[in-house]
Amino acid sequence: MKNLFLIFLFSTTLFFCQHKSLTHQTSGKNYTAINDTLTKHLQLDGKKGAIIGFSVAVVNEKGLIYDKGFGYTDIEQKKAYTSGTVQNIASISKTLIGISLLKAQELGKLNINDPINKYLPFRIINPNYPDIPILIKHLAYHTSSITDLDEVYAKSYVLTENKHAGNEGVYDYFNAPESNIPLLNFIQNSLTPNGKWYTKNSFLSTKPGEKREYSNIAAALCALVIESATGQDYGSFTQQHIIKPLQMNSSGWSSKDIDVNMRSRLFANKDKMIANYSLITYADGGFLTSSHDLGLFLSELIKGYGGNGKLLNKESYQKLFEKKTFTDEGKSENYGIFIEFRDEFLKIKNNMIGHNGSDPGVFTAMYFNPETKIGKLLLVNTDTDFTDHVWPEIEGIWKSLSEYEKTVKQSK
Repeated sequence: MKNLFLIFLFSTTLFFCQHKSLTHQTSGKNYTAINDTLTKHLQLDGKKGAIIGFSVAVVNEKGLIYDKGFGYTDIEQKKAYTSGTVQNIASISKTLIGISLLKAQELGKLNINDPINKYLPFRIINPNYPDIPILIKHLAYHTSSITDLDEVYAKSYVLTENKHAGNEGVYDYFNAPESNIPLLNFIQNSLTPNGKWYTKNSFLSTKPGEKREYSNIAAALCALVIESATGQDYGSFTQQHIIKPLQMNSSGWSSKDIDVNMRSRLFANKDKMIANYSLITYADGGFLTSSHDLGLFLSELIKGYGGNGKLLNKESYQKLFEKKTFTDEGKSENYGIFIEFRDEFLKIKNNMIGHNGSDPGVFTAMYFNPETKIGKLLLVNTDTDFTDHVWPEIEGIWKSLSEYEKTVKQSK
């Protein structure tokens, strides 16, 4: 969510430097020559000057093929952005909800066809259709009829501190640290009739299950359903069933889970950082990870798509990637459980399965090709709204990764 006004606005450029970082290669084959070529291309992409720091990874079923960081994590331009640098990844976080949901089903804790009110400690209904239950699968496919209102969802963004340096900017919808509340209370205040922020406008005029409309609050609600059904905090559930099994040792949901010295600051431009913030609805966009760790997760998704994953059984992975077609204004699109199917991204034609994300100071993308079994991801620590050249730079990086994918495919 970035459509509201940030207190500062500057137009600047940055001389972009690339730093040495390990290129992790766990896939078995030696890609040294084409990796060196990709590094040179990414250096050129970065020197356009708009992005402060970024990292990329390319993976296959066996693991990481390429993993490297470029640029900086601090405003002094002294600390390199590496493959181990950690930042929040915005809506890619929702893919962990999908895995967690189906793991909870495997454990016999819930069924995705169940009404959400079977598990919640309070009732949530669409007031326009009080007799039609919202099902768990409606949350997973964004067909719950719950919609994000700026004035409600914005309350999820909470500042880490009240005081800020002169080179830190604050969005006007960011909230004071003392406004931080548990996810359960946020959902109750937002979606139940007695809630402080409740409005019927948080629900569409269409029936649950009838129309797809992307909703962050609905995704966070799905994580709360998992909590209620399993009796386990969602963060610890993901630690147990995703993060630890994949050895994503630099990842987690808060500063307590990571090495804070490895965390990147987020930027509007080279002169202004964005003040540190967190999300009350953390499950929908607050996962903290590195390109290295997220690459391990992406490799697992590729294996799961092929029926060989270890986080879920074969049946659950089939359900995760089962295509559902939704049509809006004559355009049909396919989705899985918190998963997108695309034939184009950032002007590149390609069959892709995955997710992308955007938040203040963040842009991320994570997709794999179901035909080549190659996946690529990009983490950016710079906002896309304050410098005109950020988007062209992102497009250039993604194009370089896509050309690399073709080369890897040809070398098989």
